[in-house]
Amino acid sequence: MIWIGLDIATALSDALAKRTVQTPVFFLCSQTTHPLCQDLIDMADIKVPASHILAVADGENAKDLHTCESIYKWLQSTGAMRNALLINVGGGALCDVGGFCAATYQRGIAFWNIPTTLLAMVDASVGGKNGINLGHHKNYIGTFQKAEHIFVSPHWLSSLPDSELLSGWAEVIKHGTIDGGKHFHQILKAIPSTKDQQTWLGLIEWNIKTKSRIVESDFTEAAERKLLNLGHTIGHALESWSRDAGKPLPHGNAVAWGLVIETQLATAISPNIEETKGLHESLQTLVCNTYPTLDIDKNDVPQIINYIRADKKNEQETLLFSLAFAPGHCQYNITIPEELVTQVLNDFSHDSH
Repeated sequence: MIWIGLDIATALSDALAKRTVQTPVFFLCSQTTHPLCQDLIDMADIKVPASHILAVADGENAKDLHTCESIYKWLQSTGAMRNALLINVGGGALCDVGGFCAATYQRGIAFWNIPTTLLAMVDASVGGKNGINLGHHKNYIGTFQKAEHIFVSPHWLSSLPDSELLSGWAEVIKHGTIDGGKHFHQILKAIPSTKDQQTWLGLIEWNIKTKSRIVESDFTEAAERKLLNLGHTIGHALESWSRDAGKPLPHGNAVAWGLVIETQLATAISPNIEETKGLHESLQTLVCNTYPTLDIDKNDVPQIINYIRADKKNEQETLLFSLAFAPGHCQYNITIPEELVTQVLNDFSHDSH
């Protein structure tokens, strides 16, 4: 069940009261969202022992086996059995690692997601993908298991720094590109003010509907769900490379530039080159005006290519992409020669200084 609204404390309280069996409840949050989690518990008047709340590291730093082990040991030490409920309160990385640990602790316990970032609201908390990283390889270890309940509220957006809002906006751009029509035109407009909660309610709702529609048709990503990887083959490679380089890109920034670079790839193989070129130019203008400049040295390209080769979607040595050829016209399992990918990445990079 996905709940979208403003009075999240009442919604959470009501959902807990309706549980048929009252079993132990545990809250997982990050260092940043710990105060938000505690405020929510207080507002919902939930009786939770302090030992049933755990805060882990923020962001991608939490998505590793070491963090998972600490979560497993916490659950075990506080007596969590297979009837326990884990409630994840945080951003995309927190929902990823919390969902993964819930899906694997004692072969699976129930979990709910309460996303507090735009990225988590429109993407990471919805769809049942849970995972952690293997080194700098994104989401290499994971499960498919849906949260029983997801509580989404723009109430949290006003607490976000602009950089975090931008990180989530990239997924909105992706969904608008997949949908086409009025939703594509909507992403070309300015990001709404976080004070305009009614506008955000509608925007979040259509994003969740877009993702949910695709997920319901192909839960384990055998076919159509691969469309949701739009911008992510290049984006994940940029993200991994940037962490190696010690200048980590936020997930959304990497995906935004991934969308631009991948539509350049699509232009090179498009049967209707003018239409695809128009999409590429629209996205490039949008991303250039919204996100920091992508700083790639030509010497960085081979390392980025190595991460693209290691992408989970590839088959043997074939590079497979999901590409947009026009708003609302996207395809998956598109084979792209490595030489073309290298050429386009070189076009987006600069010479060494």
